[in-house]
Amino acid sequence: MKAYWDSSALVEASADLALRTRLHTEGGVTRTHALAETFSALTAGNLALRVDPDAAARMVDSLAQDLEFVELTSKEVLDALKQSRKRGVRGGRIHDFLHAVAAEKAKTGKLLTADENDFGSLLDTVKAEQV
Repeated sequence: MKAYWDSSALVEASADLALRTRLHTEGGVTRTHALAETFSALTAGNLALRVDPDAAARMVDSLAQDLEFVELTSKEVLDALKQSRKRGVRGGRIHDFLHAVAAEKAKTGKLLTADENDFGSLLDTVKAEQV
């Protein structure tokens, strides 16, 4: 079963050859929004790895070749927003929650992330795993 890769795991795969090889070998699942989040992280300069937009676009394109995409409908997003208070979700944490909802929709069994603590109260049927 393929794992769900959040954008932080995709950013890590951009800098870590072993992790990139894992994605290529096993494949993965994510949302298309994760591509934009990954591009943003790669070009923002907040990480040790910072690349120009052209290089970032090529890197994201390469990652996308090894991914399948699951999308949330507007109803699924709205249902998640209604659950946000119960899950302790505020502000930018909604992005993590939507990744969790997508991972559960895809029935992946695990969600790969650079910070598994971000997902502690957000997952019911999927286990977060640190990359």
